[in-house]
Amino acid sequence: MNMKQQSGTHTRRSFHQFLLTGLGFGMTTPFAATTVNAAEPEQCPQTCEEAVNRLLRGNQRFVTGNRNHQHIDKEWRARLTDGQQPFATILGCSDSRVPPEILFDQGFGDLFVVRVAGNIIDVDIAGSVEYGVDHLETRVVVVMGHEGCGAVTAAVQAKEIHSEEPNEIRALVAKITPALNDVAKEGEFQTRLASAVEANVRHSVQQLKTIPAIAKAVLEQRTQILGCVYDLDTGRVRTL
Repeated sequence: MNMKQQSGTHTRRSFHQFLLTGLGFGMTTPFAATTVNAAEPEQCPQTCEEAVNRLLRGNQRFVTGNRNHQHIDKEWRARLTDGQQPFATILGCSDSRVPPEILFDQGFGDLFVVRVAGNIIDVDIAGSVEYGVDHLETRVVVVMGHEGCGAVTAAVQAKEIHSEEPNEIRALVAKITPALNDVAKEGEFQTRLASAVEANVRHSVQQLKTIPAIAKAVLEQRTQILGCVYDLDTGRVRTL
């Protein structure tokens, strides 16, 4: 059995215009309020639009405190022993305050999650995201930064005041530094940090778009790449 057979397959369907969801890449507005019947299990999305809408509904439930808590019981776990069929790949930060499954109100087998400090791209991260797209056929790739990111903070400080970090952390910070070229050096630090977090997300998104297998999937409308930032205060995820 090859990896695609083991992970399960999705039915190929046409991609509806992403702008119909109101969540096209490039927007800065928060996810709109959407309601869902908490007693009704959600089916695996078959299009990029459906995948983004499911994340949208899940985050709205999280924000309002009306989580479904679906796909976490013993029976559901038993269904996953022979394979997985996640509908979204999430590249997020390792920060303990930003667990994707919780803030998107999803359960076992729903999300293919890759986490690393600063949601950066390197060879291992790129390969993991590519696996999610190419083998698991996830319908959306979300690059999610968050307010007050420690890795981005370290990168800003290293650039502005030449602060020193151990070698391994410096190597990680160096992958964030190119994203900060257009971030203003004037103004309040928290304002500049917020801009740096957004710039770092956009940088990772652009890097993913250069990976041939991912670029091909986007071109064929089999997946969508979406940049987001998580608000620690409100719990809301907003698109960039």
